[in-house]
Amino acid sequence: MIDLEAAKLEILEWVAETVRVPLEDIDLTLPLSEVGLDSLDAVHMIATIESCIQQELPEDVIQRVTCLNDIFEMMRRRVAAA
Repeated sequence: MIDLEAAKLEILEWVAETVRVPLEDIDLTLPLSEVGLDSLDAVHMIATIESCIQQELPEDVIQRVTCLNDIFEMMRRRVAAA
């Protein structure tokens, strides 16, 4: 069973470390670029998500999400469907 809360925390910790801001300062509703993530970061984040949810994601997934909340909702749906 995949622990989505643990996966979410792992991703948030990775984002905080990557953009060098405290975890609590990350706005989950901002576009990823405004959070401070670039395209290379997005590729790494997708790999992290795939590892957390133990599923491969479609290649265009990052283009279909705009913010971290979208990512977490996508994760929830994919895990629920599995």
